[in-house]
Amino acid sequence: MSKVEESVWSYIQPTVEELGLRIYDIEYVKEGMNWYLRVFIDKDEGVSIEDCENVSRAIDPLLDELNPIKTAYSLEVS
Repeated sequence: MSKVEESVWSYIQPTVEELGLRIYDIEYVKEGMNWYLRVFIDKDEGVSIEDCENVSRAIDPLLDELNPIKTAYSLEVS
């Protein structure tokens, strides 16, 4: 796991857990010309699209505050 992924994981984990979910994995990858930060979440009952939306909306401002990535990237939660 990269430093970016480790930093993001530790910073967003409390927020994700407050929403009743857990982080399964985090990826920071470049595909073509674009960078992606992918946060994979899970819970025992399964994850809904609303869970993904809620996590995305909750962690987006945290990531803006932490600013762990200096280049433009797309956030994906699944």
